[in-house]
Parts: sequence; structure tokens; C-alpha cells
Amino acid sequence: MDYNPEEIKNHYNEIPHGKAKSDAIRQAIEMADQNNDLPFMIYFREEICAESCFYGNTMEMMVVFPEMLSIIDRHPDIPSTQFDAGYKNALDHILWIYKWVVEECASFYQIPMEDCIKFFEDFKKRSQSYGYNLRPYYKAFYYFYDWDKEKADKAFHNFERIPRDGNSDCHACERNTEIEFYLKNGNFRKAAKLSADIEDFRLTCGDHWSAWLRMKILFFDYYMDNCEFEKATEIALILERRISDKKEFQIWGNIINCYAHTKPGRALRVYKKYWRTLEDWRTPQDLFESMMNTCCFWHVIKLGGKETAKLDLDNSFPLYNEDKSYNIEDLYNYYYNKAEDIARKFDKRNNADSYIKKLNKSLEIANRQA
Repeated sequence: MDYNPEEIKNHYNEIPHGKAKSDAIRQAIEMADQNNDLPFMIYFREEICAESCFYGNTMEMMVVFPEMLSIIDRHPDIPSTQFDAGYKNALDHILWIYKWVVEECASFYQIPMEDCIKFFEDFKKRSQSYGYNLRPYYKAFYYFYDWDKEKADKAFHNFERIPRDGNSDCHACERNTEIEFYLKNGNFRKAAKLSADIEDFRLTCGDHWSAWLRMKILFFDYYMDNCEFEKATEIALILERRISDKKEFQIWGNIINCYAHTKPGRALRVYKKYWRTLEDWRTPQDLFESMMNTCCFWHVIKLGGKETAKLDLDNSFPLYNEDKSYNIEDLYNYYYNKAEDIARKFDKRNNADSYIKKLNKSLEIANRQA
């Protein structure tokens, strides 16, 4: 078979997002490597980074990205491909993806703290040497230090004071960062004011709905954290209709936790439909959130006086029961234990206790009936 990178790209673009598409892109990488096609050795790796970051397992991006750095360090003048519209050269595109990498460092307890800091410092050095400022660097640091409020606040204010440049995220993504900061710091009025342009689609990101969904999820989380379950439910009903195939939006654990307080019957129906998805996440951090919310869901159902649930689960579920009758205490313990295990691993990596505290706080909220 003749090597034709354009035909290869057209082939995998016809495949729906998921494992099959990732496999096809990996084959593209192998073919580019075999043909020593430097621009496409970079480009196809950029493609697998995007596919894994938004639709698959983000760890694949964390593994592949250092390969890209190694290639560009050996061949710093690699030109961009015809598909890299908007980027000056291959390195310019790599620096864009590097933002995803440093932001995702927080999401993997498997990455030691010293390695996370090395990623950040390398991103900082490369950005400055290329002529970009540190606005994206501090934005990523804000997300990384989610477990350390003092450091996160300092990073946010540094991000805020530095002007935008060519490597800054789109206006909608940066606006959502600002909204998140003000919601976490209790300034609902300012967050609501900042959300107006996204609410009305004057600011968008990529496809029409992504920035809007991210904004809605931020307000949903705010209402849940403040036990405003009816307001959270209003958003959950919208999210349920609008959730896309992007992994970041499939927050079914959060939704059933919310419905447990206001619509327990609906919560059970959603759980029965999406129970597999609850454990199919891009990162351990996402999995922690899903397991935490699901254990809270079962805790609230238990508090409502229900002891067993009839569930049509298959034998891939660790607690599978042929008679389809499940003890709710067992279900709660299953999801709690998974959440606690992940929390302790993150806290060990971070030398902190923020994940365990978050898990405990979520259960305190679960104890408050609407």
C-alpha cells in the first residue's frame, strides 16, 4: 500500500470517536514513522492527543506527548502540514497541545509531583523562548493547584493580569475559567454577569455547545455544593438532553446524585441506563468525581428508606447478582471504596488531604434532604 498521509487522515476521520478511531490514528503514526515523514510524525501524534484528550483515555496523550517533544528537539525546523491551519509551524501547534498536558497533570496521581513540575517548567521555558507570554502557564497552574487554594488563587491572579497573546485559549474557555474562580470564591453575582456572553452564544468554543455546557456544569456544581438541589435539578434536566459524546460532559454520576434529592425515580432510571459509563472515564480525577457522586446517590436513596434495588446489570459488574436484587448498602460501599482509594492516592501524591475532605464534604451534603 502506497503511503499517502491525506488518504490516511480521510480514512480515520470517517471512523466515529472511540477505540477504533484511536487505533486507526496509531496506525497512521506507525506509517509516518516508517516513512520518516517528520511533519506527519508530529501531526498524527497531535491527532491522537486530541482524540484521547476529548474522547478517550487521556493517559495516551500523556504518553505520546513526550515523543513529540523528542522529535521536535531533534528537528526544530519541522514545518507544519497543510492541515495545521492557524499554526506557524509544528512547534507552534505542539505548544498549543502542551497546555492540555500541563492542565491534565493534576488529573493523574500516577504522575509524581516532581514530574508535574518538570512539565510546567519545560512548558514555561519553551513558551518564553518562542515569544509567548505566561498567561496559559498560570491558567494551567490554577487548575493544577485545585487542592491548594492559596497557590490556585495566586496563579489565577497572575493569569488575569497578563494580556492575551497567540497561545492563549479562546475567549470562551478563558471566560469559563473566570466564572469557575468566582463561583468557588462565593462571588455568584460576578460569575453570573461573566456568564452572559456564553449563555447567549456570543462566546463559543469549537462546536456550538461546548463552552455553554462547561458553563452550565460550573453553575450546576455551585448549586450542588450549596445544597440548592432544585436549582441544580433545573440544570441537570438541561444537561441530560444536551450531553455530547465528549467524555468531559458525560457527568452521569453528578446528575444521579442531584436527582436523588429531587427525583429519586429518575435517578434510578438514569443509573440503570448509564451504570457502565460511570466507570469509563478519561482520567483518575474524573473517575474519582464519578465514584464520589455515585456513592452519594446510593447514600441518599438509602436515607430515603430503601434497602434493596432491582437492577438489570450484567456479570461485568463486580457485585453482579443473578436475581437482580442488590443491597443498597453494598452498592454504596462499592462506590465509596473506589472513591476513597483514588482520593488517598491523590492526597499522597499532593502531600495533602483535600480529596478525602472533598469526599467527606460530599457525604455531608448527601445527608441534607431537599
